[in-house]
Amino acid sequence: MGKLFSPRGILLVLFTFLLAAVPALCAVCSIDLGSEWMKVAVVNLKPGQSPISIAINEISKRKSSALVAFNGGNRLIAEEAVVISARYPNKVFMQTRDMLGKSHEQVKKLAESRYLPYDIVEDSRGAADIKTDDGRTIYCAEELVSMILLYGRHLAESHAKSQIKDAVICVPPFFGQAERNGIIQAAQLAGINVLSLINEHSGAALQYGIDKDFSNESRHVVFYDMGANSVYAALVYFSAYTTKEYGKTVSVNQFQVKDVRWNANLGGQTMELRLVEHFADEFNKKLGDGVDIRKSPKAMAKLKKQVKRTKEILSANTAAPLSVESLYDDRDFRAKSERSNSSSNDMHVRMAMVDLPYMVNLGGVENVPYTLS
Repeated sequence: MGKLFSPRGILLVLFTFLLAAVPALCAVCSIDLGSEWMKVAVVNLKPGQSPISIAINEISKRKSSALVAFNGGNRLIAEEAVVISARYPNKVFMQTRDMLGKSHEQVKKLAESRYLPYDIVEDSRGAADIKTDDGRTIYCAEELVSMILLYGRHLAESHAKSQIKDAVICVPPFFGQAERNGIIQAAQLAGINVLSLINEHSGAALQYGIDKDFSNESRHVVFYDMGANSVYAALVYFSAYTTKEYGKTVSVNQFQVKDVRWNANLGGQTMELRLVEHFADEFNKKLGDGVDIRKSPKAMAKLKKQVKRTKEILSANTAAPLSVESLYDDRDFRAKSERSNSSSNDMHVRMAMVDLPYMVNLGGVENVPYTLS
C-alpha cells in the first residue's frame, strides 16, 4: 500500500522521498527519462524559492529530446542534436535508454529494426559499444545515457540556481535489474546520486489520488501509457482507512498496484515504422531500377522525420500529406496518408477495456485516435 501525497505530477515521486532524505536547504531533482523524451522537475526548499517546479530547456520547453550527437569534435545534446538528426543520422544517437542492460546481439537487432545506422561492436561484457562516425571513439550505452542525464541535471541546476546532485529517476515497469543497474551507473557517471528509482505507474497513481476522497468509495483504475517504443497498463486499487491524528479520526487514502502488463516493443514508433515501410515501398516502386532506400541511412532519417509529422497531423485530421524534398538521389517524394488506412493497419495493437469505468491515459500517444478506440 502507498499513501497519497501532495503536490503534483512526477514531482510527487520526488517529494515523497525528499522530506526524510534531504537537508532542508538542498535542491533535488526528478528525472523522467523516456525512450524519446526527458522531463526534469526540481524541489527547492530554500526560503523565497518556489518549492516545486518543472525545469524548462533552452527553448522554453518542458520536455527535451533524449538525443546525443557528435559533430566536428563537438558534443550536442537534446535540441542541438535534433537540428542535425536528418542530415547526419550516423552522428546522432537516440533511444539509448532502450539499450541499457541488453546484449550486443539484442542491441544490434533493436537498431536494425528501428533503422538506427549505428556501428555497434561487442565489448568484453558481451554488451554493445557504439562507435562514433569517425571510427575513433567508442561509447557504451551507460556513457551515452549519462550525457543525457547530465544535461538534465544542468537544466535542474539552472532552474534552481544552485548545485544539484541528488535525484529520483522514473523507470518503466518492464525494466529488470540489469536495466535499473544501467540507469544507476549512467547517473553516477553524470555525478548524480540516485535517491531512488520509482516505477512510472506508481507516480501516476500518486498524482491521480491527490484531490480525491476514497472514504466512501473504493475503485479500480487502469493507467495506460503508450510511449515511443513501449506500452503498459497498470491496474491500481484505491481505498481509504481511518486513523487517529491529534485525537481526531481522519480518513487516509491509500493505493495498491494489483497488476501491471506491458509490451516493451510496441509504441508510437511502431505505428510510425509501419508507415515508413509503406512509403519506402511506394517510393522504391516509383523509382524502379531495384533501388531500396532502406539501405540509405540519410534517406530513412528524412522519411522517418516526415512520417512522424504526418502521424501527428492524423491525430486531428482524417488525412495528411507527406512531402520529402530530395529524399534520394535528388528525387522528391510526395504521398498521402489517411487515418482510416493507418488505423486499419494497427487494428491488432488496440486495447479493449471492458467494465472498467476509470481509465487514465498517459504517454505521448494518448491523442492518437486509434489508441483510444
